[in-house]
Amino acid sequence: MASIETASAEAEGVAERHGPMTEKGARAAKAVPRGMLAAFSAPALGLYAIGLPVAVYLPPFYAKEMGLGLTLVGQIFMVCRLFDLAADLALGAISDRVRSRFGRRRPLLALAVPLMCLGTWQLFMPPEGAGPLHVFIWLIVMYAGYALGVISHMSWGAELSPDYHQRSRIQGWREMAGIIGMVAVLAMPALIELAGDAERADGIAAMGWFVIVIFPLGAVLALTRVPDPPSRKGCGEAHLSLREAVITIARNPYVKRILLADLLAGVPPAVTGALFVFMVESVVRAPHLTSTLLLGYFVAGILGIPIWLAISYRFGKHRAFAIGAVWNCVIGFFFVFLGPGNDTALVTLTLLYGLGFASGTFLLKALIADAADEDELRTGRSRTGLFYGLLTMTNKIGFALAVGVTYPLLDLFGFSPAAVADLPPDAPIPGLAALIVLYVFLPMAMNVAGALVMRRYPLDATALTRIHRELEARRAAEG
Repeated sequence: MASIETASAEAEGVAERHGPMTEKGARAAKAVPRGMLAAFSAPALGLYAIGLPVAVYLPPFYAKEMGLGLTLVGQIFMVCRLFDLAADLALGAISDRVRSRFGRRRPLLALAVPLMCLGTWQLFMPPEGAGPLHVFIWLIVMYAGYALGVISHMSWGAELSPDYHQRSRIQGWREMAGIIGMVAVLAMPALIELAGDAERADGIAAMGWFVIVIFPLGAVLALTRVPDPPSRKGCGEAHLSLREAVITIARNPYVKRILLADLLAGVPPAVTGALFVFMVESVVRAPHLTSTLLLGYFVAGILGIPIWLAISYRFGKHRAFAIGAVWNCVIGFFFVFLGPGNDTALVTLTLLYGLGFASGTFLLKALIADAADEDELRTGRSRTGLFYGLLTMTNKIGFALAVGVTYPLLDLFGFSPAAVADLPPDAPIPGLAALIVLYVFLPMAMNVAGALVMRRYPLDATALTRIHRELEARRAAEG
């Protein structure tokens, strides 16, 4: 992670020379040590590693190899995601209310480990003849563990530092660790393929074992090495009902915009992830490149994080988010020109597209922490976990729609991944135009809308500095 730290140091220098922040000595004193950042980021290795196979590999695996079909698989994955949304709201509020001698965020992260690992085992190594009920039950279990882990981990990171740019740095480290986890889990099928005659089920199982091993190890490192900041006044208050949560969002313009931007930004990677295997194997006819391209995409994502971090220091987090959305639109458009045999063009576009992968995710996670501080100043209540629960909800809506809508649409237009394998190389593929339109233009529309939503976001570094001064004055007055 040396590259991101170097970029952070350089970008902080730019922010100090050009940005609106002052009190340089105070900012330097707030820097979170690298060792603590590394330990804190460790659980993200497993949390991010599970997300990619569930979005990219499991739906095609259950639709094709397990014989459940596109429409049924799409519906199961969508229902499980939507069913899980209410849990995010509850778990976010619960995370704010937990009080124990181990801290507020640690207990839920510890509980996430057995749930996520058990669900992963059953989904990635299914018994012979596993049907829709098996997939449904264990998706719910896995998602519950994942939600516990993500919400508690993100909320924990928001409380490690109140500084505008340090929060970007913390979430940048977390994002980099997560993408490293993605790259590592993607290496599993590639290694299996190199080993010789292997089926897709072998690669799926290898990815599952990676998550089962790496997530507990990362969680232990964070739980034993990172302090869990104590609760402040206003933490641990009564659980919000769904109606109260909706009112809270409606009254907070910052949270509304961030959640809308996250919903819009979550759809493009979910759509391209869900359709990526079909795009490579059916449009370019290069199935041998699937695993390697995914690896390259996320390696490019790692390289892109320091770039977006530096841009956020120079122009602010909300502008960096908008710039990243525009980048994704421009690069994504050129996928429409791909066809059979365009291997080199596919590789080039995938790597360029990968540079923008993380441009929105970690910046929005840093922005929601700032919005939580503004909300605390206004209401006197600390609801960081609730807001991160809401952020997780919007992300899941995007992923649920990606599989739940695109797969049935492909089925409706006659696209069949199983039939493609039996066609000669020059034969036309039914539904191919629908696949290209969904892969290219749906993400473009979402990215444009996301950039517009965050274009004039007002809660910048100067505003956050004022908020923190007022919060500190209030806390001092309260004793």
